[in-house]
Amino acid sequence: MAAPLRKVALVGGSGHLGPYILKALQADSAFDVTVVSRQSSTANFPPNTNVVKVSDVYTKDKILDVFKGHNAVVLSLNFAAEFQHHNMLVDASVEAGVKRLIPFIWGGRIDLLEAQKFFPIAASKASLLDYVRSKVGSAPGWANGLFHDLSFANLRRRPDRTVYISSFETSMNEILAAYKSATGVSGWKVAHDSVDQGIKITQETNKTSQEFMDKMRAIGLLGLLVGVKKGLGGDFAAEGLSDIELLELPRSDVTETITQLLKG
Repeated sequence: MAAPLRKVALVGGSGHLGPYILKALQADSAFDVTVVSRQSSTANFPPNTNVVKVSDVYTKDKILDVFKGHNAVVLSLNFAAEFQHHNMLVDASVEAGVKRLIPFIWGGRIDLLEAQKFFPIAASKASLLDYVRSKVGSAPGWANGLFHDLSFANLRRRPDRTVYISSFETSMNEILAAYKSATGVSGWKVAHDSVDQGIKITQETNKTSQEFMDKMRAIGLLGLLVGVKKGLGGDFAAEGLSDIELLELPRSDVTETITQLLKG
């Protein structure tokens, strides 16, 4: 039987996703968690969180010292840090003798070439995944589709392969209907268009816009369109890929989920 993965280093415990990962890990007494945070970060962490500050440029020697003695490393970086530091952090994990590395490969079916073709982030993630494979031989990751609300599953039940997580399958029309039901707000003006046309227009915006935020919005919309376009693997349950039962995670209902999110 494999030794338990007790000591876990989490790089990036703040931001959009990090706090959810940290909360899930700290909720399980089986884990002893260390958060690796940038020196300049002003993020606040829960009381009694073990936080190690490192240089904003993530010097490898310091990272290697932090990783030594840890059984697992979880990477949760923003996009800028990901492109600058991800591969170095992978190298440091290997050199430190970490048993399990969970790289920053969150998302849907980034292995599909069509998704990589029109969604820049999918192509970037695929490149990172290839680098992990070159270093450790296998490339486990999390295929969770779009983050409807952010979540993280139990490390101990995770097999050494990509894990497919789908709490529920839905559509934009169903989400809108659930929102209307939860809020009682009506009178929406809804326009329908094809996903392919949306991809074409959004790609052009991303290519030609001179405004940074316009490009970011375009990339975000492309991520949404990847998730809803048929044939790009967005429906894990229909493909028989879902690991929801393996990880003993509950199924959710879209209306109940949206209602809870709106309550904060």
